[in-house]
Amino acid sequence: MSFERWKDTAIIIPARNEAERIGACLTALAPQCNDRVRVILVVNNTDDDTAKIAKAAAGRLGIDLTVLDLTFPPGMGVGAARRKGCAVALEQMPHLRQILTTDADCRVSADWVARSIHHLQRFDALCGRVTLNPEEAATLAPQDPMLEVHEMAYRRLVLALYARHAPNCADLQDSHGEAPGASLGFTREAYEAVGGFAPIPCGEDRAIIRAARAAGLRVHHADDVWVEASCRLVGRAAGGMADTLRIRLSGANYLADDCLPDAGRLLDQLRRGALGCWPAQVPQAECIPVAELPAHIALLRGFFNRSVTRETPAPLTSGSADLRPCENFPACGAKASEPVPSGVVELS
Repeated sequence: MSFERWKDTAIIIPARNEAERIGACLTALAPQCNDRVRVILVVNNTDDDTAKIAKAAAGRLGIDLTVLDLTFPPGMGVGAARRKGCAVALEQMPHLRQILTTDADCRVSADWVARSIHHLQRFDALCGRVTLNPEEAATLAPQDPMLEVHEMAYRRLVLALYARHAPNCADLQDSHGEAPGASLGFTREAYEAVGGFAPIPCGEDRAIIRAARAAGLRVHHADDVWVEASCRLVGRAAGGMADTLRIRLSGANYLADDCLPDAGRLLDQLRRGALGCWPAQVPQAECIPVAELPAHIALLRGFFNRSVTRETPAPLTSGSADLRPCENFPACGAKASEPVPSGVVELS
């Protein structure tokens, strides 16, 4: 009897011109790739030796690796690569139970596979988190730390509002709320139920998690599932993490993450019962300049303070600026001056 029937876990990795980093990516995965695991590397639109290096590394490390070498037309990219990799897994692995995905410039944590499978016994979709490669994090030192502090404070407030009021989003309370393609997982049934990754240039990760929530599936944002991402400033996908980091280092008044809606619009959607599922998707023309975030932070904090006051009537004193009325809703009590956790990237 072939052990092929026992392969129930596929790891999909899109790769475009990743000859420099694919070896480290596979080396981090190798100790976790037992007889249950197949890695599918989707090399796309590439003119370097990514495929050759990956095959050599897999042979040396003992990884069951399938390499697809494809060329996608303009307008497609990482979303199409993830989708194709998943399609091959569904076709070739009859006993497939879970699909995981990461990126070729990432190094997964030592128990990433095991922890992901563990969570997928209870949840339909899993979102890990992204930390920075410590050997490269120094390149980000020049960025203005207060802008990042404001963005993270506003992000926590937005997550708190979605957790309390958006459909199928209660699990967001006190979670990291990220939905990065660098660390996602799905049961086979959940992946098929939402129609898979959209074949789009970027944003396919947030789109599939949004679709999962809209379908009523159980989504979990796990703190114990994480990857280290590169801090490179020249990326492979337009609008991806590298572009974001480069813009933030430029000193320009950059725009906040496009999952963070304008506070006024957000509250208006809430009043109208039109609040969709997380992650939000804000058109670029409506994204908030980071320098303007303090006003949006104040607006959402005011909303939460009024909500708590209505629920538990109590006079507010002149010392209410410490946000004690939010004690029952801790995610909204984060102050804009709180330090940013070292090595954490809040880019969903």
